[in-house]
Amino acid sequence: MNRVAPRVRRGWSTEFALQQDGVSVTTERLWTNACAEHDEAVAACVGAIGQVPGSAWQTRHAAGKWSPAEEALHVVLAYEFGVDAATRGASMRLLVPPFAAWLSGHLLLPLLLRARRFPRGAAAPREVQPSIAAAQVLSSSDVAHRLTVVAEVAARALREADARRPSARIVHAYFGALSPHRTLRLLSAHTRHHAASLRAADTGWASPDVGSAP
Repeated sequence: MNRVAPRVRRGWSTEFALQQDGVSVTTERLWTNACAEHDEAVAACVGAIGQVPGSAWQTRHAAGKWSPAEEALHVVLAYEFGVDAATRGASMRLLVPPFAAWLSGHLLLPLLLRARRFPRGAAAPREVQPSIAAAQVLSSSDVAHRLTVVAEVAARALREADARRPSARIVHAYFGALSPHRTLRLLSAHTRHHAASLRAADTGWASPDVGSAP
């Protein structure tokens, strides 16, 4: 049964949102769009991993750079952290002052997501830094499969966390407390960023600095 929900603010006007079985149609649309964006980003990253030449997979092409294996594992670890955050309440240690994190999460991140951009050069949070030893035993097909599985689990876990408790927040090292929906969009941007880096592996390739991608 449909019913009128509280008003949803949009720009300078307001509109009534229909609800179906207690779920706002507006919320459902936001999640549908976010999941579609996410699926596209994951597919691009899996494709990029598959295109890395075998001779380059474990090679750091410059001092202080990740190998493609390490970079791809970093993407997987970001999703594994997302699952832990959504299901068990894990949070990152802030790497900036709380007010700076609040400003980044409320002002900078929306702009980055709208522009489909991702910040470069910041140190990767320790929670998602890849282990050299772990990366060295993984083939590109191993990582691609692991990414495909965990990305789907993370997207579902975040959506379920939002459905259970819309006020739920996940703490990111640079952006502070984020909603599950915004966390998924951040993961999409992060994955898209690394897909672009990995696609360059057969054209001279310049990975992020070691530990430089949040």
